[in-house]
Amino acid sequence: MHGRRESEASRTQPLGTPSGVQRGFPPGSPVGSPLGKVLLLTGSVGAGHTRAAEALAEAILHSHSARSARVVDVLEHARPLFRAAYRDAYVGLIERAPAVIGWIYRTSDTTRGGGARRLVQRHALAELRALVRRERPDTIVCTHFLAAELVSGMVERGEWTGSFAVVVTDLDAHAMWAVCPRADRWYVALDETVEILAGKGVPRERMLVTGIPISGAFSARLPAAPELRARFKLPAALPMVLVSGGGVGIARLSDTLASLLDMPVACSVALVCGRNERLRAEAEALLARRPTDRGRCAVLGFTDRMHELMRAADLSIGKPGGLTSSEALACALPMAIVHPVPGQEERNSDHLLEWGAAIRLNSPETVGWRVAALLSDRARLDAMRAAARARARPFAADAIVEDLRRMRTPAASAANFTPRLAAEGAPEAAAGIPAAAMSMPSGG
Repeated sequence: MHGRRESEASRTQPLGTPSGVQRGFPPGSPVGSPLGKVLLLTGSVGAGHTRAAEALAEAILHSHSARSARVVDVLEHARPLFRAAYRDAYVGLIERAPAVIGWIYRTSDTTRGGGARRLVQRHALAELRALVRRERPDTIVCTHFLAAELVSGMVERGEWTGSFAVVVTDLDAHAMWAVCPRADRWYVALDETVEILAGKGVPRERMLVTGIPISGAFSARLPAAPELRARFKLPAALPMVLVSGGGVGIARLSDTLASLLDMPVACSVALVCGRNERLRAEAEALLARRPTDRGRCAVLGFTDRMHELMRAADLSIGKPGGLTSSEALACALPMAIVHPVPGQEERNSDHLLEWGAAIRLNSPETVGWRVAALLSDRARLDAMRAAARARARPFAADAIVEDLRRMRTPAASAANFTPRLAAEGAPEAAAGIPAAAMSMPSGG
């Protein structure tokens, strides 16, 4: 791995000492803002990385841990050709040739080499490097490995000094999360993730198991499921299935929706299409041909109410992205997984299936049959809910913020931190969240 010699030397610095700076408050930083100016770097390859960064910004600002917290998409500061190759080509492959994505994932899962990659990134992201030098943040948190590798290089070259953390946004971890040797901390989802990254050269003492950060909305106090269903004009008494239109895809949307509405077990369906207007139009056209079913199907575009939909639903159908999976677990919502992207999503899927929190729908012909069987088996559905609840880490964002504060402040100051949801009297029991999930890490 490039910079391995420096990485080995950096292991000797005390845990939590920011790269290139001394422990304590940055110059001019008020005591009440131990993180100073925070830059959260993400990458818009899918929405999950950005949602994680936004959840951290929410937790940082709510706890008054920083003077400012700004979320920046690194690809918005990339040269157009690099952005097209990195993001647009990737999205195109997911839609047209997912097997190629799996091959790329497997063959790139190594920390060896990478010099040419880093050289290209340094040139393509020159604008972002200039932004970091101009903004001079005290703390940088990366929720995408592209940003993490770039910042690590800046630290090595002396272009920036400060506290530097990496947040892994999947249950599993690819080698690209390990090629940032100058990071002070890696926040990961599972004990197994620690083992994976340790095997790729990340110092164990710099990793902390916190879970994946999600918005506090997913653990807030909400009305009971029937009332939430009524808010979306769905029958309160029927079981509800939440469908991610993007996960199902346009090609299979009509058949999937029709099979759910034709099940012998009556249910309501909430279909979320995001910003895909073509998908939404296809769904509306199908329902126009089935007017008697319109009252038990809600078709939604982009929404900021996913926490309400997840708490209202009995089952979610979609892809197992790291953020989506973490949000579903926080809501104790069983998942039915469709078309996981080879590589990362398949590995997330393996964890969910192993825990008993999900099933996998491999054949479009059996979607209705399998969902009907599950909805009819309340004991199994309840067991899946319990399994999801047991794996939930709804307060991961607060755990990360507390540890960042601990890195930069004396113990007495860090002890004054109060998790936002604990301060607001979040109803762990009412939300189906065990009290143990509120415990914060004790440090490395």
